Amino acid sequence: MIDIRADETVDLALELVEALAAELARDDQIAKLDKKLMHLHRSSEMSRRLAAIPGIGPIDATLLLIKVLDAGGIKSARNLAAWLGLTPKNHSTAGKNRLGVITRAGNGMLRTVLVAGATAVIADVRRRESRS
Repeated sequence: MIDIRADETVDLALELVEALAAELARDDQIAKLDKKLMHLHRSSEMSRRLAAIPGIGPIDATLLLIKVLDAGGIKSARNLAAWLGLTPKNHSTAGKNRLGVITRAGNGMLRTVLVAGATAVIADVRRRESRS
């Protein structure tokens, strides 16, 4: 009589099945989180208004609302961009304005989704121009 559990291929097959089961569970978890995010996005007028901006989607809009609690305290778009770490560091002396490197201050995740959205908008514009 052959003991099937002694075969190494059965152990490998079992590991593969367990890995696939874990991946399916992760997919279910991601789907549930996605539904919660969309519910939060749809229930917020400000989030819906932000998502109307090209390059800003539900994730970007919701993340902006979560991270920027008091938008009234931000004087300009440049100040918001500086707070996010999207603008060069300013080295100004004696009336000369010298810009340095991008500081990468602020929230990295928010900066990443905003840059990805802006990059998608730029790529879309370039595709449309090349078709003309």
